[in-house]
Amino acid sequence: MQIVTWNCNGAFRKKFHVFDSLDADIYIIQECENPKTCTDQNYSSWRTNNLWIGEKDSKGLGVFAKDHIQLEDLAWNEGNCKYFLACKVNNYFTLVAVWCHKG
Repeated sequence: MQIVTWNCNGAFRKKFHVFDSLDADIYIIQECENPKTCTDQNYSSWRTNNLWIGEKDSKGLGVFAKDHIQLEDLAWNEGNCKYFLACKVNNYFTLVAVWCHKG
């Protein structure tokens, strides 16, 4: 399984194409838009199997997986960590995605 993480520094809707040739199973992207509310249809349909957390729909932390991969949000964050997302992958291992963000 190939997992890639990248702090895209915002505007991921304009940058997700950099992964076209990579084809990883899971991407962890810091500073990305909420794919469920973004008006860019290409971005919203890029990886519909995803989990996202953020304060604003314009910047947050996303986990994007291929369709055949099961992501289960473990809801570990009790409000103490601003950008922290834990999920079970294929009911096999736990993935912890973090964006170390000030404030």
